Amino acid sequence: MIIVTGANGPFGRLVAERLLDLVPAGEVAVSVRAPDAAGALRERGVAVRHGDFGRPGTLPGAFRDAATVLVNGTYYGAAPEVRGPQLQGAVAAAVAAGARRVVVTSWPDAGRSTLAATADFAGTERAVRALPVAWTIVRAGHGLPAALARDVLAARRDGVLTAPAGRARLAVARTADLAEATARVLAGGDGHGGRTYELTGPDAIGWDELAELAGPGIAYRPEAEDEFRARWVAAGWPPPVAEQLLALYACIRTGWAGTPTHDLETLLGRRPAGARAAVAEAAGG
Repeated sequence: MIIVTGANGPFGRLVAERLLDLVPAGEVAVSVRAPDAAGALRERGVAVRHGDFGRPGTLPGAFRDAATVLVNGTYYGAAPEVRGPQLQGAVAAAVAAGARRVVVTSWPDAGRSTLAATADFAGTERAVRALPVAWTIVRAGHGLPAALARDVLAARRDGVLTAPAGRARLAVARTADLAEATARVLAGGDGHGGRTYELTGPDAIGWDELAELAGPGIAYRPEAEDEFRARWVAAGWPPPVAEQLLALYACIRTGWAGTPTHDLETLLGRRPAGARAAVAEAAGG
């Protein structure tokens, strides 16, 4: 049995759906906090189980008869001091339930990230690599195209793209491609054991290209952090939110997650969508 956790979330749901293209529904179960919300998967023959990383007592039943468990760490809004212990606890619960293989989603380019909000992923990866069973780490980056799309949408509103991104570039990938690749890892068996996959698109995108996506005549104007902070706070955003965004831009400016890899293309068996297409999709076209 292949267990997909977090299958009511946007990424986990896509993984489960793509997995059904690869294996019979009777070999798939999902672990979700709200089983009633997973009716569409149940109707397709998937076993729906109650599992909540925040309630460890639910996990033995959720992982029952598991051969492979996807411990889905794509809930990026959680505080690292909460998410890290939850992910590592879920990994341990999967092993205790008898899983022969554990697949964990992680943050892109985790070893180079300077974001305090994602600092737990490095520790989770170390715990995974020490497991007594087969393991695979999938650095997926679900949500990054949407983060860039926020700048595109703001530029369409304002007529100019302003951001403290300098001349950085990001190698983002389309969410559907990331989900399909993850599903292929789950369905692929032991051939993925001991691997860390850095899933990116085939190219990278910078803010000049984001301005082009925003529309004709829109240009990118790099701005200083102080200018960005003042502008966002004046627009009504809480100062902590502005600081979180500034931390992301600072991380991006270091070159983090800016180098394309071939891992996604290898797993898909085809060329994935490029960064521009991924952001355009997240921005609604």
